[in-house]
Amino acid sequence: MKYIKYILSVAAVSMCAVTLSGQTPHSGYFLENMPGRHVLNPAFDNEYNYVNLPIVPGFSGIAVGMNGNVGLDNFLFKRNGELVTGLNKAVSAEEFLGGIKNNNYMEANVSYDIFSMGFKKWNGYNTIGLTFKSSTGIGLPYELFDFAKTGQIGGEFTQYNIGKSKVHSTNYIELALGHSHALGSNVKIGGKLKYIAGLGFANATVNNIDVTMGAEKWTIKEAGEMFTTDALDIMYKDNGEIDEIDFGKINLAGNGLGIDLGVVYNPIKSVELSLSVIDLGFISWKGNKAELIDKAFEYDGFHHLVAQDDPETGKSALNQESDQLEDDLRELIRFQRQTTASKIQSLATTINLGVKYCLLKDKISLGLLSSNRVGGYKQWSELMLSADFTPAKWFGATVNGSFSNLGSSFGALLNFNTKGFNYYIGSDYIPTKYAKQGVPLTSKINFVMGMAFKFGYSKK
Repeated sequence: MKYIKYILSVAAVSMCAVTLSGQTPHSGYFLENMPGRHVLNPAFDNEYNYVNLPIVPGFSGIAVGMNGNVGLDNFLFKRNGELVTGLNKAVSAEEFLGGIKNNNYMEANVSYDIFSMGFKKWNGYNTIGLTFKSSTGIGLPYELFDFAKTGQIGGEFTQYNIGKSKVHSTNYIELALGHSHALGSNVKIGGKLKYIAGLGFANATVNNIDVTMGAEKWTIKEAGEMFTTDALDIMYKDNGEIDEIDFGKINLAGNGLGIDLGVVYNPIKSVELSLSVIDLGFISWKGNKAELIDKAFEYDGFHHLVAQDDPETGKSALNQESDQLEDDLRELIRFQRQTTASKIQSLATTINLGVKYCLLKDKISLGLLSSNRVGGYKQWSELMLSADFTPAKWFGATVNGSFSNLGSSFGALLNFNTKGFNYYIGSDYIPTKYAKQGVPLTSKINFVMGMAFKFGYSKK
């Protein structure tokens, strides 16, 4: 619980919170005989039947990741051998604010394969999947960090107009039924129908915060709202501050539908063109809505620290700062009028467009994949160039580089495809910077791993 508290508090002020999207690895898009490729394009099939069972927790298929235009290195700094946030007095405003964007965004995702299988039947390839998915994102403007770090300038009358801030978390289980079918010798089409059982959803939007800092007092006036389902139990103080946030009831809080569509076309034997639209749909949620208080109130500002590790309590400087930041944030945002409500949420629709060229009898291939997320909380575009190697039937590997509006990175994936068994491990975004504690500091990172049992293997 302490770790969760640290992530939430530091993230909300200094963006140490949350594309890959807990995602299926884009690195494996062009690598044939990966059992889960149909998640990226439902027209993809396999030469074998397979089943994924969570016999070993996590090994049935898991993807975890973080994606954004800022990383932890923008908000954590080393001072006197200790790790502190950018709000610490030991960090200058120029050093901290110099790394902050106009709009700072980060998203963390998890996807866990509870059960899945694929099999040849009905003149095509069929898939069944039961998957848990979770996505948490946060977007904060530059002005919030400027206010928190700089505060009142020279004791004079100072004003801040802080633009839109947003935090969201979506958690659901997805049941997907898919079918891929060949049309002639060079075209395949595929589709999936998805039922979505919503487990928990939270969405807080602060449209604006007006700060007036005078000689005698500071006042805050703000507008926005928060929607939550019963998965969160929020208790408020009389003045509207959040007192406690606990886990509530995990139940069916929402229902939704989605579809995937895909096509694969081979104009000549060595060239493959592919197109897919993933997660076109919605979730309908039932929960509670609370509005931000519509009256101005007094605020005494963020309390900057010069914290040090406490040998008596064992509390680190960073934990002390995160506790203070959490208290400051609770005083800054105040709510009123909580009522029951409903909300329609669009899925994070993604369009994939791929081109693949094969060499040396398909032992080597070059691929170019364009991925554009056009729905959901945050839109992004990415272009990935990959080189795929399949020197033997039982083994494949890919290396790639990607470029997006959220930064560039490189990745790699290994796929072991023996008779009766498949295992893959890799990353689309391999981090290049780490803190001494081993925490990645880059803005894009993910890890993917999966295992499947195969049957009905084809030797062609």
